[in-house]
Amino acid sequence: MKLFAKTTLAIAGISLASMAFAADPLANTTWQTFDEGQPKGVIKITESNGVLTGKLISTVSEKGKKHVGMTIISGLKADGNGKYSGGKITDPEKNKTYKLTANLSGSSLNLKGHLGPFSRSQTWKKK
Repeated sequence: MKLFAKTTLAIAGISLASMAFAADPLANTTWQTFDEGQPKGVIKITESNGVLTGKLISTVSEKGKKHVGMTIISGLKADGNGKYSGGKITDPEKNKTYKLTANLSGSSLNLKGHLGPFSRSQTWKKK
């Protein structure tokens, strides 16, 4: 009986620990960005210690190719239920950085960049 109880507790503890360290749904995903409805770039999102980062891995514009490899998203953290905040997003063409909130909904990532009372939204599609 004692062995059964100890084994059950050990399995439960391992299960809970693995759930606590489960990868974020955005971790290791690739997203197509759009500008005025047209594909613009591809962002790869990775996660490290609960913080999400996104890098530009390709672009369709000749001007944008010099920005490939640039970190576009930094410091983004999950709030739960597909909501994210605390991050920053950089517009590589303008070299401006904005506060970022995001919402994951199926294969769409809705992002909102904030600068003071102003904001701009974009929807990216999962690749």
